[in-house]
Amino acid sequence: MYIKKVERLSFSFYNQIMFRVAICEDEKVILDFESSLVNKWAAGRGCSLELDAYISAEQFLFESEDKAPYDVLIFDIQMKNMNGMELAKTLRRRGYDAVIIFITGVPDYAIEGYEVGAVRYILKPVKEEVLKGLLDSAWAERQKKAEDFFLLGQGADLEKISFDNIIYIEANGHYVHLKGKDFEREWKASFSDTTADFEGRNFFCLRRGLMVNLKHVARITRTDCQLDDGETLPVARGIYKELNEAFINYFKM
Repeated sequence: MYIKKVERLSFSFYNQIMFRVAICEDEKVILDFESSLVNKWAAGRGCSLELDAYISAEQFLFESEDKAPYDVLIFDIQMKNMNGMELAKTLRRRGYDAVIIFITGVPDYAIEGYEVGAVRYILKPVKEEVLKGLLDSAWAERQKKAEDFFLLGQGADLEKISFDNIIYIEANGHYVHLKGKDFEREWKASFSDTTADFEGRNFFCLRRGLMVNLKHVARITRTDCQLDDGETLPVARGIYKELNEAFINYFKM
């Protein structure tokens, strides 16, 4: 048996993409209004939203440090003490790559905005349709990025695993075993439900309940599939020709 024993996780396949948005605005009334627009947009989109609202740049830096990265940052530029532009520059220096939308009453920050990769400036008062359009674009980009990852999680716990780093997945009773590069995972789930997200990618079903990533295949025979880490997987009778064609086609890409 080539499956190594690993700790079984109380995880299930996480099928919903979490969209994380932060708003930083030092006027409470405007902060509440912008928050309501974002919540309304998310409800209309049917996306799973996590929205955090901050009343100052200082509060943002203090409270967001240990949180998961945001997908979208909506910053007021004219804030007291540290303004939104300074906050954005600080975050970019720290490696934040979130989409940035500036809210401003004065359209004089275009050149500085290019430095931090701001998507756009919205003039106050914020128009719902303008913000909605920008959130639509950011959401589409977020979904596209998510296509390159397998999401495994339960509740607030979420692990993002690159498909490229997955070597194979296998059914193991009522569990699914995932072998990755230098890591393994095992959780209770249906193999067929889990592998639905692997279809159309560079994975091939060697037999019922066993799917391998062709990227990590070094050599194939009529009975075995040798991986680039030296491990060997069995090949079901009658599929060698199909496997051989898939293997050749993958390396022609």
